[in-house]
Amino acid sequence: DVGPLYLPQGTLDMGLDVLQIMRNIHVFVGMYNYNLNQQYFIERKAERGSKNLNTINISSISNSIRTHGCGIVNTCVNFTYQF
Repeated sequence: DVGPLYLPQGTLDMGLDVLQIMRNIHVFVGMYNYNLNQQYFIERKAERGSKNLNTINISSISNSIRTHGCGIVNTCVNFTYQF
């Protein structure tokens, strides 16, 4: 008996994953600015050949937390503090 199987409630197609950001926090800090009025991170300049800027808003962060579980929040805060 395997028991009930659960799939993540969110999708990571809406933006960067919190784990990807934490693994490359030094790159993220150098490439993104924070828009205080509208509450999202925006890429400083587009990647070569791209016509769009990437953004990270609260919905992409909440989807990532839903996928990985709430335990990731403490890890992310500690990791960012140490950075």
